[in-house]
Amino acid sequence: MLNVYIVRHGQTDTNKTFAINGAGTNLPLNETGIKQVTALGDSFDIEKIDYVYASPLIRAKQTAEILDCGKHDIIYDDRLKEIDYGNWDGKPAQELLAKYPEAFDELGYFTENYTNFCSGESYQHLNERLMEFWQDLVHRHVNETVLLVFHGTASRALVQNILHTPNIAIIGEAKNASVTRISVADHSKQPFLRYYNRVAPSDFFSD
Repeated sequence: MLNVYIVRHGQTDTNKTFAINGAGTNLPLNETGIKQVTALGDSFDIEKIDYVYASPLIRAKQTAEILDCGKHDIIYDDRLKEIDYGNWDGKPAQELLAKYPEAFDELGYFTENYTNFCSGESYQHLNERLMEFWQDLVHRHVNETVLLVFHGTASRALVQNILHTPNIAIIGEAKNASVTRISVADHSKQPFLRYYNRVAPSDFFSD
């Protein structure tokens, strides 16, 4: 069985100030983010990982490098980048919510029609690139253990599509430096959500 561990990057300044943190805000981890990922690394046994994939955006790249400790050749894939919020990237979320309430769901996340109000990437395009990556992954890695390091909305969208959930609003956003585990059957490719949004300290590899 394939085991996939999904890690969201550590905190950035845009996370801290509740600004929109998409592909256009290519910021490094802040001090808190580095501490979060370092703490995760204390619980996360990288020796149990066969392959590491990451988004090439700086915050994900840093997170992957801290966790990996030089054990693997990290594979960077553009398809794992965060959704691109276009001209809304970096803007205060509360300011946009007040001006465009129709673009937000009940939990304060963007609805699928948010692109009616800005130049951002559509959820459809995000889903297509993520599922193209996922299909490549599950056919390339059988009975192996893989780490994916990327982003909040992108990881929500991936989980939504893997589990065939009809609405992304049902999937809450994972915390910075949290782990989600999905197992995939070798022959049927049936996915199983083992846990979601687990933070350190924890035994991430226990059944």
